[in-house]
Amino acid sequence: CYILADAEKEWIYVESGDVRGFVSKEAVQTGDEVKAQVEAAGEGAYQTATELIAPEDNQALYYSYASVKPGTPGNAIRQAMLDFAAQFIGNPYVWGGTSLTEGADCSGFVQQIYKNFGYNLPRVAEDQSQYGTKIPVEDAQPGDLIFYAKDGYVHHVVMYAGDGKTIEAANEDQGIISGTVYIPEAVWATRILEENYNLEGTDVNEQNATAEQYGDSIGEYTIDYYCSCETCRAKASKVKATGTPVVEGQTIAVDPDEIPYGTKVIIDGHVFTAEDYDTSCKEKHISIYVNEHETAQKLNEKKAEVYLVK
Repeated sequence: CYILADAEKEWIYVESGDVRGFVSKEAVQTGDEVKAQVEAAGEGAYQTATELIAPEDNQALYYSYASVKPGTPGNAIRQAMLDFAAQFIGNPYVWGGTSLTEGADCSGFVQQIYKNFGYNLPRVAEDQSQYGTKIPVEDAQPGDLIFYAKDGYVHHVVMYAGDGKTIEAANEDQGIISGTVYIPEAVWATRILEENYNLEGTDVNEQNATAEQYGDSIGEYTIDYYCSCETCRAKASKVKATGTPVVEGQTIAVDPDEIPYGTKVIIDGHVFTAEDYDTSCKEKHISIYVNEHETAQKLNEKKAEVYLVK
C-alpha cells in the first residue's frame, strides 16, 4: 500500500490496489527494508487491501489526497480527478450549491472538483461551456467536461469518466451519481487539462524569498533538475505525486519521509513547495521541476543549503 495521510496515527489512510481507506497502524509495515523487499519481489507478489466501507459511506471524513504512487504520464491527473470526484457519489444535489459534501448543483460540482486541482472555472454551466478548448463529444477523455443543451440553451454539465460513463450532480432526486452520457442533448465537450501539464511559474533562479521567511536549516541537499520530457521521465513523472500539474518555480520532488508534501522550503533564495515524489532513492536529494530540458541540463547537479519557510 501507499500511505496517503496520518502515518503516525492509530488509523492510517492508504491506497492499496484500486481502493483507498483506513487501516490500523499495527497492520502496516514500513521502512527501507520493506521497500527493498517490494522492489525485489514486485508489487504483484503482494496481496492488496479489500474495501469494507465505500468512501461515500464513510461518515468520519473525506480526504482529497491524490495518489502518491507514480502515475502514468498524461493519464495520472485525469485518474486522480475521477478518484477524487467519485468520493462524493451519493451526496445531495442542491440548486446553487457548491459544497461537495453538503450539496452542489451540476456546475458547482465540477467547479469544486477542478478547484481542488488548481483550476478556477466559471460558476455556471453556460459560462463553463465557453472555458477551455471545445472538442467533439466523441473525443472526450476522462476528466473532460460534456455539456447538454436544449433549444439553444446550455442547461447541464457532466464530468466524463470514460466508456460512456459520467460523474455528475444530476438532480434533486438522484443527487451526485455515476451516470451515462445522454447523447441526444450532449452538444460538445471542453478540454481544460492540457496534455503537457506545463503551467507558467517563476524563474527558478529568481530570489523571491524575504529575510523574514527564512526558518531553520534542514541541512545540505544535492539538488537535481528535471522536466517532463522522455529523458527525464526515467527519474520523475510529469504529473506530481499530489495529482495536480507540475509548475516551474514551484514544484520540487522530495522523499516525503524527509520533507512532507506541502512543506515550503527555500533553496538558493527561492521558495519552493514539496509536492512531487523524488524517485532517485538518494538521501538528502531534491529534484526541481523546470519546463525545458535545456534548462535542466544547464543547471546540472549541485549542493545547496535548504531552509524551512517560517
